[in-house]
Amino acid sequence: MKKMLFTLAAAAVLSSSCARHDGLTVLTCGIRHESNTFSTITTGLDDFEVMRGEEVLASGQPWCRYLQEEGIEIIPTLHAYAWPGGVVSREAYETFKSEILEGIRKAGKVDGIYMDMHGALHVQGVEDAQADLVRDIRAIVGHDTVISASFDLHGNVSDEFASELDFLTAYRTAPHRDGAETKLRAVKNLVRILREGLRPKIAHVDIPILVPGEKSITEVEPLNPIYARLDSIEHTEGILDASIFVGYAWADLPRSAMRVFVVAQDSLHAELAENIADDLAEDIWNAREEMVLDVESGDIRSMIKKAYSMPQKTVFISDSGDNTTAGAPGDNPQVIQALVESGCENALFAGLVDAEAFDACLEAGKGAELTLSLGGRKDNVFGKPFTTKVKVVDFSDEETFAEGRGIVLVQTGGVSIALLDRRNSFTTVSQFEDIHLDPLSFKVVVVKLGYLYPELRDLAPAHLMALTSGFCNLDMTSLPFRNVRRPSYPLDPDMDYHPESSVF
Repeated sequence: MKKMLFTLAAAAVLSSSCARHDGLTVLTCGIRHESNTFSTITTGLDDFEVMRGEEVLASGQPWCRYLQEEGIEIIPTLHAYAWPGGVVSREAYETFKSEILEGIRKAGKVDGIYMDMHGALHVQGVEDAQADLVRDIRAIVGHDTVISASFDLHGNVSDEFASELDFLTAYRTAPHRDGAETKLRAVKNLVRILREGLRPKIAHVDIPILVPGEKSITEVEPLNPIYARLDSIEHTEGILDASIFVGYAWADLPRSAMRVFVVAQDSLHAELAENIADDLAEDIWNAREEMVLDVESGDIRSMIKKAYSMPQKTVFISDSGDNTTAGAPGDNPQVIQALVESGCENALFAGLVDAEAFDACLEAGKGAELTLSLGGRKDNVFGKPFTTKVKVVDFSDEETFAEGRGIVLVQTGGVSIALLDRRNSFTTVSQFEDIHLDPLSFKVVVVKLGYLYPELRDLAPAHLMALTSGFCNLDMTSLPFRNVRRPSYPLDPDMDYHPESSVF
């Protein structure tokens, strides 16, 4: 029945968009992934969620609704997304690319293409998969077709990729609050370029800084006032958009760096765009030493001790080295071990990825007591299993299991542990509600994140950062970089830099 209703809804949306067709045709596609090159775990075909055709049209995304309301024919091909992880397998990439290119060939002439991207995609055996994809698209559609793309601000967008685009824009918030708004901005500008016959020029400048997201939050100094300028820049005469890419630091690639892109509406305003890009880049460079954590940090045992001494009812602690939202495996039990050995009470660990322990608890049933070897199965570089006796306390609802995001809650001493059968992250309150928990009922809540995602950031009475080991180590100088362009800050702290923009 659900499938029938879904199909009818999709058909209605499709019929509506066709009925209001005004002569313009926009094809859409995307492969979104944040690829951690230090991780030992490959992101494969089965790790992706994929939408095609009518599924995209019926998704209700603001950018899609906008095109429909504007009477523009939409030809959605493939939109693929996977949770951040290790580099993407060649098989997955080639499968997705082939489907996108085949969809473009079948579509024939289109006026524009919208690419829904992350920007930090990296594929096994492919030097720059994003540039490879857009070059193959251009080989089919030529350069008369306008291509617009949206990105996460943690993307590493190479010159080779960006030079094939007519327009690009990135999120302006970290933690991310403006994903839908950014995608809508990319599509609105695509339509404007088509309707007004604009010939955009993109000014760009690289800033050789490797900075983790936790030290480049846009809600605090020093980046907050710099990002705050982007809206007014966007409304400058002759300028379509301005974006600052923080970049993705856990990728040992030549394109890993901060970047500024400013899109001028035509060649007459290209010099203005360059000047703006250079000014932004210089301000960012001058603020490099001020990019620090915005919360207190330290080793895990000192953060546990600190949390229990704080007056706040609940303290969130980030297990930053095993941050699953930045591509880490999520199965390092080092913090669980520290909580248990410290004799912690009223503590929640959310959560540990361990399919074997998860299945063992399901088989044992609620109320069962058993000894588990927790974690250390995927991350065998920084993590090792921790053996402890637990009691199975609760399971998430059947609906979450059906959706592939089941959770098992176990307890050892005063520590509750949420076990996951596949990689995920606790980023919203609803995920705690799935296991019938109120996070604010605990004194300490540990999450495998770096910075807290918006809902938790707004909820948490206090937040500490545990500088744990893992594939997302926050100390850039400790990572084995071999392929990033040098010099680069902070690997080369005494380097000189002067921004020099150029134009595509």
